[in-house]
Amino acid sequence: VGHMPRVALEFLRSYYADSLITSANVELGTLDTDYEVKLADGTEIDFDRRGEWTEITNRRAGVTPKVLPLKITDYIKEHYPDAHYIKIERSSRKYEVKLTNGLELLFSLDGKMLGFDD
Repeated sequence: VGHMPRVALEFLRSYYADSLITSANVELGTLDTDYEVKLADGTEIDFDRRGEWTEITNRRAGVTPKVLPLKITDYIKEHYPDAHYIKIERSSRKYEVKLTNGLELLFSLDGKMLGFDD
């Protein structure tokens, strides 16, 4: 974990302080370096070279929605109140949220609903 960018470490402290890290790996690519962290509860978090999270997955226990803009979580609570988050992806243009009901929702970075992913 010590080799990870400070931003990634701060994210882990903020959102997963009580979680046990079971592995932290560096993925060296030809053009980029990424980091993957696995937690004891089954959560997997991917970070880019700057330490910004790009994907959070946990199909068993679910993913904390606290990492998303409030506008997104409010939309999901209103339209899918019984669904839980199992995967969240973030790119430079959008968020993709996969729910336990099988839907994959697309949102702009400012939280506007863009549609559904196939």
